[in-house]
Formats: sequence, structure tokens, C-alpha cells
Amino acid sequence: MVQPTQSVVRRFLPRRAAALCLALSVLTGCSVLPNEEEPLDPPKLTSKTEEHETSPVTRGNMELYLTSTASAVSDVNNSVSFPESGGILKKFYVAEGDTIKAGAPIAELETGDLPIRVKLQKLTVEQSKLRYQDAIQQNAGEDGVRLAKIDLEAQQLQLDSLQEAYNKALLFAPSSGLVTYLNDLKPGEPVEANQAIAIVSDPSKVNFVYDATDATKIKTVKDGTEVAITLDDDKSYEGSVIQTPSTAPKSDKDEVNRRNAKALIIALNPPSPAVPIGTYADIKLFIDKRDNVILIPRGALKTMFGRNYVEVMENDRVKEVDVVTGLKTSDKVEIVKGLEEGQKVVID
Repeated sequence: MVQPTQSVVRRFLPRRAAALCLALSVLTGCSVLPNEEEPLDPPKLTSKTEEHETSPVTRGNMELYLTSTASAVSDVNNSVSFPESGGILKKFYVAEGDTIKAGAPIAELETGDLPIRVKLQKLTVEQSKLRYQDAIQQNAGEDGVRLAKIDLEAQQLQLDSLQEAYNKALLFAPSSGLVTYLNDLKPGEPVEANQAIAIVSDPSKVNFVYDATDATKIKTVKDGTEVAITLDDDKSYEGSVIQTPSTAPKSDKDEVNRRNAKALIIALNPPSPAVPIGTYADIKLFIDKRDNVILIPRGALKTMFGRNYVEVMENDRVKEVDVVTGLKTSDKVEIVKGLEEGQKVVID
């Protein structure tokens, strides 16, 4: 038998030693890896009852109203203009805010030398009158008197023609009242026929006008709707709507129709105080009123895909209930169907 050489034995000794060490490690549990940590206990879950803020379903009265500001305007407003022809503005005889009498001059157009011609013709007519009277007194005969009369009539016709032309250049007040509007034209500027020059209003017939920024807010308002009106004296007066967009008369002026489409006219109920034109007042317009109805807070109503519902607490459980709503305000909702007084609804 061939014996292993010493060099071969030295080559295999390290391998055997490593194998022996590995075997001993497995048997004794020794290892170069760190020891495993002991497993932790699972977390404990505690049950907690969910709390909800609730409010009772109540029964009461409900008002839907609009608060804003309205201005006092006359119910009788006469717009004046030069109806037949325009011209060049000469001057105004009044200012905005003036109180004037019927027939008082308001404005005048340029007429050149027409005023002087009118004055001269008045003198000519006066002369013709004197000659006619003298012919009668002097027994000038039938022909002489007749000629004097014809001359007087001719001169009077000419004066009437000149005066009519001059009157067309003058604008007179159609009625007594307050000048609530005056055109801002300056002397020397052109004036068109039928251009509004001034508005004369009757201060004894005053109503309030509310101009809505959004016409949909007053869409349901009807004639006769109650209005509370508070004036500068902090006193509240009763009033009512006398004209709405749906009852306003149609006008041939688009501007008037556009204004009426978003305006309410409100009258003070008698007895009423004297209110100057231009006065501002706080108004409370009662759009709708409901008495003895089922009510819930606005925050309790939920809406999803057109469905209205609330969450009701029953036996410590939350239950969804479909409801039919009625009148709505900023903080309350009328429930027409679905709830009863005394139930508790969840509030978000």
C-alpha cells in the first residue's frame, strides 16, 4: 500500500479542521450570526364608540326674506325734450334739485336774432293797433278802417309766427315739481330732437325702488308681498310690493324694460311719512313665510346625486333617511316629508 506523503497530509488537514468546526457548531448551537430577538406581542385593539353631534327635529315658524337698500323715487316723472327739432343749447334756466312751477322755462336753444325780431314785431303790432284805433276815432271811412284792420291782422300773424318759432327753442316745465334730472350738456353743444333734457318729478307721490343685482333672487316675489322699511329715523314702516318684473308694463324703450326686469317698486302703507325723493331706506322683503312646520338645522341636510337625506340616531345607531325639503334659509330647512318632531339628526 502506498502511504500518503507528508505534504499531502498537510494539504488536507485544514479542510478537515473546518469541517469538524462546522459540525461542532451545528451540534452546540454556536454561530457567527447574531441571536434572533424574541417575537413581540401583537398590539391591543381597543373599541371606541363613535360620537356624533346631534340636534332635535323641531316644529316652528320659518321666514325667508331678503335684506337690502332701496331708494325713494317719484311715481310721477315727466321727461321733457325738444320734440320737433334739435339745435344748439344756449342756456339752462334751472339746476338739478330745483323746485319749479308748471310753465317755467327749463332750457333754451340758440335762435340768432329771433328774440330781437320778436320784440320789434311786437312794437309793430302795437303801432298797427294805434292806427286802427285812430282810424275808427277819426271816421276814416269804411275803407280806411278796413285797411287799418287788415294791417293789424297781418302784423299779428307775423308776430305769432315769430313767437311760435321762438317758443320751439324754449323748453317749459309740463308740471310743478322737483327737477330730479338735468342733462349735462354745455352751452354751445348740439341738442338732438327728443333727447331728454330734464325730468320733473312730483315729490308728493313717492315710492321705493329696489334694483336687484341678480334678477333670479326676486323671481318668486309677487305684488302685495310684505316689506319692512326702515328710514333714517330708525323707525320701521310697513310697505308692500306694487310692481314686479312680471307685472311691469312693457315700454317702447329697451332701457326701461331692462331696468324693470330686475326691479321692484315698493309703496309705503298709509299712513306714511313724507319721504324726500332720493332718500335711501333699509328694506326687509318677506319672500316666503311658513307656520308650524318641521325644521332641522341646515348642516343636517345631505345631498348626493339629487338625493336629499339626513342621518338619524336610533338606538345608538346612525340611519340614513330620505327627506322631502321645502323652504330653505341660511340656517334652517323645512322638512315636508320624512321626519317627525323629536327625532335626532346628525350634524356635520
